[in-house]
Amino acid sequence: MRKVIFLGILFIGCCSLKAQYNSFGFGAGSSFFRGESTATGKTFEEPGVNLYAYYTYWLPKDERFQLTGYLNIDYNRPKIAGATDGSLSYDAHSFVISPLIGMRFYWDKWLLDYVPEKNQDALFVGLYLGPAIYYSHYNSPSNPLPDEHYRTSPGVSFNAMVQAGYRIFRNEFWSYEINLGFQHGFNDRWDGLKGNTNVNDWIFQAGLGMSYSFYQWK
Repeated sequence: MRKVIFLGILFIGCCSLKAQYNSFGFGAGSSFFRGESTATGKTFEEPGVNLYAYYTYWLPKDERFQLTGYLNIDYNRPKIAGATDGSLSYDAHSFVISPLIGMRFYWDKWLLDYVPEKNQDALFVGLYLGPAIYYSHYNSPSNPLPDEHYRTSPGVSFNAMVQAGYRIFRNEFWSYEINLGFQHGFNDRWDGLKGNTNVNDWIFQAGLGMSYSFYQWK
């Protein structure tokens, strides 16, 4: 009987030492596309829609660091008014889907051994890398058939994202966050148009989200 009690205490102690937090989050916001279409350096800047979801694993030795899998979905409609004769007009529907992996870091010394509490908060930064799957269709009055949409084949490129935000817990499980992101593509075809300069496409994002945190026992 004493062996059973001893093993039970040992098991509880080990579980307590190896209990880890995980989080699942999601959110939405606006995205702002930037690129170029001509040698004059015109830029696309129309706002679009950003949706995201992520899963984080809080590193046990220092839970300010969170290994994060991130999914970004952006829809933008870049366009250029062009000259009065329509020779430079361009209107595109662009989709970019980015499965990313990276790390979040929270600026709060109390998060070293993190047990979420109501109104506990922290600033955070994130760095993510991964592929981007992009697709677009567009039309241009300068083409022979101005009412016809031209579709590009889906492509894959490498991209990186830097993120900063603020997170506050509603209780020990649910939290809210506001974040800003800068996503840079290492190509010039997210909008379906290869420009005449060396400037690659990128997206700026601003969003609101929430997450749910839970225990994982090893």
